[in-house]
Amino acid sequence: MTTSPCRALPRAVVVTMLSFACGGVPSGLAQELPVVTENGPSSVEVWADQRSNALSSGFLHTVHQGGFLGRELFEEMLEGHPSLGGMGGQAGWAMRGCTKPLHGKPWALSYAIGSDVLVSTLWRRDLMELTFLGNAASLGEQHYLTGTGMRIGVFNRISFGAEHAETRQRIELSFVQRLAGAEWGVARGGFRVTEGADTMQVDVQAFGAASLDVLPDTSGLAFRDALPAHGIGISGTLPWKSEVLPVQFVVNFRDSGVLFERPGGLYAAVDTGFTTTGLRIPFTSYFNEAGEEADDLTWQDIVEGNSDISEDSLVFVTDSAARRTLLLPSRIHADLSWWPSEHWQVRAQVHAGSWMPQPQLTAGFGWTPSDRIALGADVRSGGWGGIRPVTWMRLRVSKRRVLGIDIEDPLGLFWGSKVAAHTYGRGIRISLRRVPGQGWTRTSQWPHREAARKEIDEDSIFGKPRVSP
Repeated sequence: MTTSPCRALPRAVVVTMLSFACGGVPSGLAQELPVVTENGPSSVEVWADQRSNALSSGFLHTVHQGGFLGRELFEEMLEGHPSLGGMGGQAGWAMRGCTKPLHGKPWALSYAIGSDVLVSTLWRRDLMELTFLGNAASLGEQHYLTGTGMRIGVFNRISFGAEHAETRQRIELSFVQRLAGAEWGVARGGFRVTEGADTMQVDVQAFGAASLDVLPDTSGLAFRDALPAHGIGISGTLPWKSEVLPVQFVVNFRDSGVLFERPGGLYAAVDTGFTTTGLRIPFTSYFNEAGEEADDLTWQDIVEGNSDISEDSLVFVTDSAARRTLLLPSRIHADLSWWPSEHWQVRAQVHAGSWMPQPQLTAGFGWTPSDRIALGADVRSGGWGGIRPVTWMRLRVSKRRVLGIDIEDPLGLFWGSKVAAHTYGRGIRISLRRVPGQGWTRTSQWPHREAARKEIDEDSIFGKPRVSP
């Protein structure tokens, strides 16, 4: 049986001490020392996905086609709509690599580079009902708009660090650039019309921000108008592998840090409310163009343009926003794998971050019919959507390279067809990975048969199985 890294470490220390004391290393022991002569792991991957917990693919396709949209379409959509709807998506690419360990040491230089686009949108069901159906059926009810908003960002990143050949622990310093970004949201919002339709109450506190020097006009958006922001974070990997069971647990985290926005950019804020009774609109606090407090208004004043309301008293707008410090859209991914036999794998995953409103949970199994291919099926829930299927495949294209394809909600890829009408998203990820070479401990992204073979050691208590490396 090959000695595990944990047991080999004390022996390596003793051999090193003997080499200094005796002027050399005994040949028998020197042959047992691990020699890392090849590069570490590397990978290239691209991905894209879109998901919603409220808007089906059939509804989105109908809206995309346009034309007359009947009331029945929106009533059907709102029947199963949650109180807080959401839709998000991301697309990007990433490449990472690792050199040979430096000067015979266990640490090697690691690096990663990539770009991605993130979009996250949330809205209240009440807002959808007011927009598409009106408030005739909900007179006297309080409608809530709090939590509605959207964020979009384009990010570039590069990181440098080190990875340990035996423990496979990795730590990197990430430099992140937000090439462009925008966001808006309703921090507090409400709308109510009494049953007699004689009183309306509106209360809104909202904001909007964009990393732009000027507001785009009819000529379009110019690249020179964008105001990039930069940040710094920490990325890494923390693996754990049992020495007595075919179990592996790996935690990957990326871009845990802060983003520094430069001064400038566009910013707008609204914080106001009013109540109408009949034809009068008694604003509790508003100012005219002279900055003086004015009396109540009527609808006739507004129609005739005699309101004399200063826009600055209702909406604050500036193109010179102050510097801000924000959190990066970091992400963390935990993966637990178990091989009950040499052909089967059971795994569970948790993925959080990336502006997802809730953690994403995945559980499933993998099957290895041969040494060249592995197939699997998972069930996923959370993130921006509900329960959906995931299928994946790993194909060994050469001795050290593995092609991976993951498809989330496969039927959703048939956009516009009947089979995709009741899906709520779609996603695909394609990767090409190079497994580490000689001398590296291999944490498995694929059901290795060797990781599932068990043997009973003579010293094991109560016949407890011990995994062969």
